[in-house]
Amino acid sequence: MNQYLPTIIILTAAALAVLLVLYRIWDSRVEAPKKLEDEVAEALNGARPDVVSIEPARKAAAALSYLANTCVIVREFGKAPTRVYGMVEIIGIEVFVNNKVAARIIRSGAHKMFDDIAPQVDRVTIRLMFNDPSRPDFELVLWDPNDALTARAEGPRAAMETARRWFYHVEAIIRKPLADIEKELNPPPPPAPVPEPPAPVVHTHTPDEDAPPPPPKSKSDGARDGDVLNAPLIQYL
Repeated sequence: MNQYLPTIIILTAAALAVLLVLYRIWDSRVEAPKKLEDEVAEALNGARPDVVSIEPARKAAAALSYLANTCVIVREFGKAPTRVYGMVEIIGIEVFVNNKVAARIIRSGAHKMFDDIAPQVDRVTIRLMFNDPSRPDFELVLWDPNDALTARAEGPRAAMETARRWFYHVEAIIRKPLADIEKELNPPPPPAPVPEPPAPVVHTHTPDEDAPPPPPKSKSDGARDGDVLNAPLIQYL
């Protein structure tokens, strides 16, 4: 038995290593993306995103829904809280290709539309900028060669298309005046209905129950009135 013990230990270690590799693959390709998707969906509160990007390799995600007035930013999922911004808080976006600025648009700042992209794309990143002094920007890697075997790795061509969608959505928001965005997404509440005037109160005359009854008439009063019917009958007999 002792002669087989090293072999058993080696086989057991190999089996554990295989199980660990399978678990990491399952976690990176199934569990981590599902958790990020659920986090984004909860932050959107059921709204349909116009554009969304899930990056499980770095536990990050971003989503934008104009009609819901929501931009969701997930950075370091599980460590940093998810942030939600309104459309008026978005102040710009930059697209980096091969670590160079390929496109940029900033509210009240410089604009740079997409240049001709080199045929060799090694890395695609977007940077969203917000009116938030504590976290003014957020970078999301859409493509990196080192992520080729990870979940949601789009490839360079698909990553460029995703970056363009992000850029054009943010560009449309930036070019719209802030007052128009506020008016469209946060309309003023309708005026309160005018209350109807109260119905007039009709007063009806009712006898006063607390008033004392009139005094009874005496016999002399009846005779004095000359009422024959009220006069006593004895004097006529």
